[in-house]
Amino acid sequence: MKYFMVFAFAIIACLSAVSASNSTFGAISPSDSKLHEENVFKSASPLRIVTKDVKFGYKGNRKVITGIRVIDRMPKQKGGRASLLHGGPGHKNVTIHLKSQRNNGIFFTVEIYGR
Repeated sequence: MKYFMVFAFAIIACLSAVSASNSTFGAISPSDSKLHEENVFKSASPLRIVTKDVKFGYKGNRKVITGIRVIDRMPKQKGGRASLLHGGPGHKNVTIHLKSQRNNGIFFTVEIYGR
């Protein structure tokens, strides 16, 4: 019975992780400061996939990005995906590509950390 409970817990944990569309790039430590936070929303378009690029970086920026957290705020099974196009951890700038599922919009919170 003990092994069954452990196995059942592992399966439930895996299934819940698969349904979430949150992404983390790099490593965020307690000593890092939040460089940028942005809520990104774009409405659904019928029979279409909605995309949006989020850019961070400015002239004179001396902080290096250590980690990026992208939190999907859409209900489960309707969320999108995030991917890095340019820059990211180890760089001073980043471009993040956000993409919805067909017939759905996007609603993400993007947090960028660095030092």
